[in-house]
Amino acid sequence: MRKIVISVLLAIVALAVAGAIALPTTAASASPLAPRPQGTSATAFVVSGRISCGTPNSCLAVGASLGKSGHLAQVVEAWNGTAWRSVAVPTPKPTVALVNLAAVSCKSATGCMVVGGYLTLAGSGAERPYALAWNGKSLTPTAAPPVPKNGGLASLTGVSCITVRSCVAVGDSRGGAGPLMMETWNGAKWTLQTATIPGGARSAYPGAVSCHFLAFCIVVGESYHSVPGAPAMLLAKWNGKVLTAMKAAVPAGAGNVTLNDISCPSTTLCAVAGFSTNPSGTSDFGFAEMWNGKSWTADKAAAPKGAAELYGVSCRADGTCEAVGSAGPSAAAKATALYYNGKKWTAQTVPAPGKGTSSDLFGVNCLRASECVAFGETVSSDPATATPLGGLWNGSSWRLAAA
Repeated sequence: MRKIVISVLLAIVALAVAGAIALPTTAASASPLAPRPQGTSATAFVVSGRISCGTPNSCLAVGASLGKSGHLAQVVEAWNGTAWRSVAVPTPKPTVALVNLAAVSCKSATGCMVVGGYLTLAGSGAERPYALAWNGKSLTPTAAPPVPKNGGLASLTGVSCITVRSCVAVGDSRGGAGPLMMETWNGAKWTLQTATIPGGARSAYPGAVSCHFLAFCIVVGESYHSVPGAPAMLLAKWNGKVLTAMKAAVPAGAGNVTLNDISCPSTTLCAVAGFSTNPSGTSDFGFAEMWNGKSWTADKAAAPKGAAELYGVSCRADGTCEAVGSAGPSAAAKATALYYNGKKWTAQTVPAPGKGTSSDLFGVNCLRASECVAFGETVSSDPATATPLGGLWNGSSWRLAAA
């Protein structure tokens, strides 16, 4: 498994800065954060990714790549229905060590919200939330999202917009050990509402949020109850004021469980993409948590043979869903996709990445049953290079192309 929790990585880097460990000079320069020229590859691994579409022919994908030097570089790509293009990421002031864009939500071709965090170089260093608005052409920083008084490290990790001017973002503070952040956007400013970590966990890392309206949001991610301890599912409902733990369905044979993404097209239908691993990595499997308005059930992914992991999911009001991820050993992973018809999940055929390469799909958005756009990576082992990957579903087959 190559995907990692970015908030944890940022926390580690923040601690390094706080401890006066010198960062390489390139970390403070503009070049590592500049978008990769279209059609080229970098010696890096794409370690996260999200995609959202305002229309079937207008999507924005965000992610991060991890280079051999250990530095994060942003991967932001816009899809116009025909081709992908790289998007520049404005750097906040003062000068920062790195920027991480973790999530995106679009409600129109010219209205998307992107959230994440950045690590400052000022003083002892601090991690702060970052949000940018997309107008169809470029990204512009919004008013700064506020942080808790004792926030310390604070970053936004998920966002869900009800309208272009109404969004809810979720994040963590103090490296996951502080109160969870619930931020609301009204088109002009962010308003902070903090929530205690549900379920009595000592720390939590929310990975995604999906809102049907402002008083109905579901937050998913990981929580930790002991040291050392295996991650438990973070699954909670936000009613606009209080975050309440929900009773998750635990799939049979589950070990360490990660919930990656959620999609709620209504209050009676939500799907969560996740996977379970064990310490030896011999019994990994992907699964979907399904909400029917009353309770959660867990369905194992009907993926190809080998360890399977689900990273992204997108559901529609008609009750159908699409989930994406990867299957097989890390060095030979193959992007996978599954379709939910309202009753069961069925594996779809995704083209193989080619000899000597592996592929993953991290995010997907389906505005129509016959039109889905996915985002991920293709990795070559010799030499070790990674290229952002786009996936297109036309209602009958998947097509992959470098983003």
